[in-house]
Amino acid sequence: MRSEPNALAGLQLERHLNPYTPEHWLYTPTLEERLQRLQSVSIEDMRGCHDDFYGANNSELAVVGDFDAAQIVSLAQALFGDWTSPRPFTRITDSYRDVPPINRSLDTPDKANAVFRAGLNLRVRDDQPDYPALALGNYLLGGSADSRLWRRIREQEGLSYSVHSWLTAGSLDAVGEFGVSAIYAPQNRARVESEILDVLQQALREGFGENEVAEAKKGYLALRKLSRTQDAALATRLANNLYLGRRFAWDAQFDARIAALTPQQIQEALRKYLDPKKLSIVKAGDFTSIAEGSVGAGRRTQ
Repeated sequence: MRSEPNALAGLQLERHLNPYTPEHWLYTPTLEERLQRLQSVSIEDMRGCHDDFYGANNSELAVVGDFDAAQIVSLAQALFGDWTSPRPFTRITDSYRDVPPINRSLDTPDKANAVFRAGLNLRVRDDQPDYPALALGNYLLGGSADSRLWRRIREQEGLSYSVHSWLTAGSLDAVGEFGVSAIYAPQNRARVESEILDVLQQALREGFGENEVAEAKKGYLALRKLSRTQDAALATRLANNLYLGRRFAWDAQFDARIAALTPQQIQEALRKYLDPKKLSIVKAGDFTSIAEGSVGAGRRTQ
């Protein structure tokens, strides 16, 4: 892991975007710090943590499948009814961090593949009026095999083995993240970065066509519908809704808002939240060998 491009690029980007101090619960430790922390933990430490913090008095239970509800309730009460935490529950809040953009390269000798990671902190919650437009915009950019990034970087230019974008948004705190990830041959480092940024800038400048948006809606809503047919995903969603005080009517309203979006609304949301100049970029790979003239520089990825 210490020399893997994907792990190193992801960790450095995460540490930059979330610059919490070491004593904070949300601090992202280095690999060395993680190892040191693990090695310093004793059985007594783990037992103490369990005794001090664990309990069912601030939990949610969601069950999906063929079962008798009364039996489940009775069993849960018998197993967990008197299991309480001695400490009161306190939610760990997160907050938006305005960090300066970086552009760094990490050398990982003798690794065949290189990794591109870019990220941008967002001040956004998933219940904001323009969040559905931002979510579908991310899907259009890099959320599927028919996305702008995939078509340009993978199919048209043949530069990447895999490329996608991601989007997160808090449900309670106005904090989220947009990012792009790609795996490629080290000799294609400059072209991959240039093409990714061009795709983002083109989308912000020109937006998306009616047919492109219509197809994206179908794909995005189909994925959401599919997740609700899978027991594990459905149970997770139910438990999360219990915690947030939401019902599935919230999801239905979100889907309806996705279906009603216009290309202009999507472009406006992307312009509001995304600025390619503010992206923090980390690349990791065997770039030294390429600089020294290794065979294959400029080779097209198949």
